[in-house]
Formats: sequence, structure tokens, C-alpha cells
Amino acid sequence: MTVWKRLYPFTARWSIEIARCICMLTLVKFAVAAALLSYVVWYLEPASLWQAAGQINGGQWLVCGIMSLLGIAVQWLKWQRLARIKLPELSWSDGLYSLLGGSALGFMTPGRLGEVGRGIFLGRERASLLVLAAVDKLSSVVVTAALGGIAAWILWPSCRIWLAVSLFPVWIVLRWAWRRWNTRIEGVLHRGDWGVVLGWSLLFNLLFMSQFYWLVRGNQGFNLVLILAIPAIFALKALLPVGFLDIGVREAAAVFVFTALHLEAQAAFVASVILFLTNVCLPAVLGGLWIIARKVTIDKRIQMIRKVAL
Repeated sequence: MTVWKRLYPFTARWSIEIARCICMLTLVKFAVAAALLSYVVWYLEPASLWQAAGQINGGQWLVCGIMSLLGIAVQWLKWQRLARIKLPELSWSDGLYSLLGGSALGFMTPGRLGEVGRGIFLGRERASLLVLAAVDKLSSVVVTAALGGIAAWILWPSCRIWLAVSLFPVWIVLRWAWRRWNTRIEGVLHRGDWGVVLGWSLLFNLLFMSQFYWLVRGNQGFNLVLILAIPAIFALKALLPVGFLDIGVREAAAVFVFTALHLEAQAAFVASVILFLTNVCLPAVLGGLWIIARKVTIDKRIQMIRKVAL
């Protein structure tokens, strides 16, 4: 107890400093997102963007919405497989609840880091579920970066030397992270499960990128440059998490890549915004509503138990 009293002032002080740093980081990311978004809108001109948005028809919205629901289903299946490693009795509804709850939590945190906190909605094995959720998120980033690297290698032959050189620091970071967290990850995830996790992540990425292609292709037929540009956009966004909820970064990356390849940048901007609404906002809203509904139901049960007890 005496030791705790001695350490408490330092612990409290560090907690306050960490909270301040998080707040400052959030404000900086929000400022960066606002600046990037404002610049891109100014660069492309609001009238042109409005015209490009008007070209998205109801059929494209419908297909995009269906693909978003399929994306949620893929994430659900992957998370269910991971979570059942520590919670074999986990029901499908509880797995979906924790996934959507994590999306709602991620919507309110910088860089959507709150998504790795899905385990708090399950009430047990939180530390192990935190590691599994981090593995889930990391696997998607790795697959996105790999697809983007392959696309960039094909699209920009003159930059292949720089791409090869950039792999060295990435390898160092991954090597350090593996040595640092290898023991904890292997404690909850067997090596044989990595193939399954990466497979689900690949399927989700392809589905996500297909949405983008469906929105920007317009009346064009098969366009290999357009297809390869999309993973390059998502890789650039994944490797530059400098904006709040990736707002601004996603749109700036899309405009940068499309402009460099002489494609229609306005369509890329509009598609990026739509994907944000359907793949980030939609799961977060569903998760938030489910959390509220569960809380209301639990509160009613508690009130009924109190009335019966009285």
C-alpha cells in the first residue's frame, strides 16, 4: 500500500500527460484531414465534383451497398474464426456485435485504433482478444500494402529501384515487431491460422477494391491501368495514417494516383467519399445503434428485477 501511495502521483501524472498527447494528436490529425480535404476540393473545383457525383446512378449505389454488406460479412467470418480461438462457445450474434461495436469505437478514436478494442464487448479474455483484433487489422494492412506494391511495380517501372529500397525499412519494422510480439501472438494464434487470416483479408481487400472500380469505371470497358491504380491508392492511404479517420488522406491519395496516371481525378474523389460512407460510417452506425439497443434492453431488465425484488 505504501509503495502504491508513492507511485500514485507519478502514475496520475503520466496518465494526464498521455491523455494530453492523445488529445493533441487527435487535434493535429483533424487539422491535417481538414487541410487535405479542403485543398483537394479546391484543386478539383466544387462544380466539377458535384457534376461527377451526379453521374453516380441508383444502380451503382445499390451494388456498392450490397458489396459493403458482403464486406461486413467477410469481416464477420474472419473475426468469428479468430475470436473462437479463445472463446470456442462464442455465438455468431455476439461475434457480430463485437465486430460492429469495434467499428463504432473505432469511429470515435484517432486512426480508428478503437477497432482493436472489440473484446470489451465480449466481457472476457480481453487481453487475448485485443491481440487477435490487432492481428486482424494488421493482416489487412499487410495485404493492402502487398497488393499496392505489386500494382506500383507494374505501373511505374522507373520507380522500381525506389520501391525495392523502401522494402528494407519495412522489413526492419516487421522484423522488430515480430521479435517484440511473437511470443504474445503465438500464445493466442497458431502458425497454421495465418494462412486463413491472410486469405480472408485478401478476399475483403478485393471486395473493397471492386467497389471502387465499380464506381469509377463509368462506361469504360476493361482498363488494366484503372484496375492497378486502385490497390496503389489503398496502399498509399494505409501507409500514411495522418488524418482523422483517414479523411482527406484517402481522397488525396486517390486524386494523386489518378492524376499521375491521367485518369479522371473527380471520379476517384467521389468514389473515395462514397466508400467512406458505406464501409466506415455504415458499420459504425449499425454498431452504435446495436450498443444503444442492448443498453436500453439491459436497463429495462434491471428495472424489472428491482420492481420484482421490491
